[in-house]
Amino acid sequence: MGQCRSSGVQTASAAIFSGQCRLISLHGVHTGLDPNTAATVKVFDNASAASGTELARLVLGGPAQSAPVVMEYDMHGVLATNGLYLEITGATAAVSVEFN
Repeated sequence: MGQCRSSGVQTASAAIFSGQCRLISLHGVHTGLDPNTAATVKVFDNASAASGTELARLVLGGPAQSAPVVMEYDMHGVLATNGLYLEITGATAAVSVEFN
């Protein structure tokens, strides 16, 4: 796929990109003090809001650490037609979104 762009590390919900692009991967780490409280990370095909088609979801941490606290998710270049919006809810997390 060649080179891609990165959102840089995001610690809150944010508009990542406006326009058509390909979602390459997500990298996330749970940064909360309590690993038993999950951080949920979602990426939407939307340039400005957490709505529309949900392209990816990561759950980091959680009760008895049933989910990993560090995760990489390979999206294989899935097409987003409107843009990318990152939503982080629950515990705190640090996430980067790679796209081209």
